Amino acid sequence: MAERYDAVVIGSGLGGLTAGALYAHAGKRVLLLERNANFGGAATTYRHGTMTVEGSLHETADPRAITDPKGAVLEALDLYDDLEFVRAPNIYEVRGSIVGEPFVLPHGFAAIETALRARFPHQEKNITPFLRHMRRALKALDYVGGGHSTLWQIAHAAELPLELWAVVRDFRSSLSEVFERFFGDDEAIKIALAANLHYYTDDPDALWWLGYALGQGGYLEGGGHFVRGGSQQLSNGLLKALRDAGGEAKSRCEVFDVELNSEGRASGVRYRAGNNGAETVAEAPVIFANAAPHRIAEMLPGEARDAFMAPYRDRPLSITLLYAAFGLKRPPAELGVTHYSTQLLPDWVQKLSDYKKNADLLAEAPGDRMPLLAVVDYSQIDSDLRGDGLYPLSADTIDQVSNWEGLDAEAYSARKDAWLGAIIRCLDQEWPGFADSVAESTIMTARSMRDYLNTPEGALYGFAMHPPRGPIKAPVQVATSVEGLWLASSYAGSGGYSGAMGSGAAAARAALKAAEASA
Repeated sequence: MAERYDAVVIGSGLGGLTAGALYAHAGKRVLLLERNANFGGAATTYRHGTMTVEGSLHETADPRAITDPKGAVLEALDLYDDLEFVRAPNIYEVRGSIVGEPFVLPHGFAAIETALRARFPHQEKNITPFLRHMRRALKALDYVGGGHSTLWQIAHAAELPLELWAVVRDFRSSLSEVFERFFGDDEAIKIALAANLHYYTDDPDALWWLGYALGQGGYLEGGGHFVRGGSQQLSNGLLKALRDAGGEAKSRCEVFDVELNSEGRASGVRYRAGNNGAETVAEAPVIFANAAPHRIAEMLPGEARDAFMAPYRDRPLSITLLYAAFGLKRPPAELGVTHYSTQLLPDWVQKLSDYKKNADLLAEAPGDRMPLLAVVDYSQIDSDLRGDGLYPLSADTIDQVSNWEGLDAEAYSARKDAWLGAIIRCLDQEWPGFADSVAESTIMTARSMRDYLNTPEGALYGFAMHPPRGPIKAPVQVATSVEGLWLASSYAGSGGYSGAMGSGAAAARAALKAAEASA
């Protein structure tokens, strides 16, 4: 017996949840299928022993910023009152010999300019022009994609020449090229501004400046925000919105086949419930794929795969991470942790391009060199993660799946344990007493990310954000070669909460428009 729906969503990451919830709110009958036991994909919060683990990003941009797509989604689904976004006190603290004394990057362009001038007075003449250039890029992108009324655009038309010049001049530039133009070979100020580079890439030479300006600029302007209670609250809110609108959501249901009709149009999916469940057909003229195109291609009939994969085959994937979570018996502040986010850079990191060397360190057992670490102390803000349990803290670094290939179960476990121990010793050296305070700990590698999220090479942010070389395209590409099959994931645009939810919203809008046109 076939089930019949208006749309089927493959996967319950933020992109799929967004597309499904918006489509259901438009009066459509929606079925969402998730292969794992829990909904949310990477945006999950869970218990490990007696500690709480935040499995996703520790911050996102302000959803109320005009350029952030999360805000429009939350407003359309009436979720603002159900979610609280807590702003971090600053962007991060950087610790490393390249910057000398620890440097704190505040939020707000005026405060950032003051902090940079105080630490790097020799760059005073370049700091203001650089920050102005980034703000102009933000404003231009706001004008183009912010959804403003015609009246607003007319009122701000006089600002366009300078703002658009910031976009046109560096449309094909990399982060390294823009940094070089403003700061020359001064790597200290570059790292002060971009110490969290690995939230985007490990290669500044290949990172698209405008994509970086939009992402990092949003943090610099409005600060980083954490979903109080953890990212699972955001996933749960979207899931509830889908169900409240009449949609269905099933976990432990793995889609293995996307069906096409005689005209090559999407017509439904086949899925299996549980480990040995019977095969079920869900018929639907619309399919939202909250997955990597590589995985969807495996579900398509052979004759449709090549055309479907053609736009994606040569696109490089984003980076992936190794992630360690700790439950401490004492507040980290008592150990000397002073900031919500701390970027720990080992002495061998003396320039941004050194980040490219980081992932290779994890290919062997820990040695003399430690990787860079991004440390997050969730008790520095009102995260509501502790409850009655331990104080949560995490540390992540750049990884790659190839570091963990070819290892049997025993060797894999031993390597993971060795690196977990090395990270604890590193943090104990930075904050004496840390090791004795660890009551619970766990570690996830690039291989863990690949297996749980079902992404090629464990990619966390979709495709790498490289400068465009070919024809100019829209920043979000949800349409595919298969009519009725829409990408609703980071692979359609950019990574992170905003990128995934923005792609999901774009997919829902496109599907609704197509349905209206064919009605």
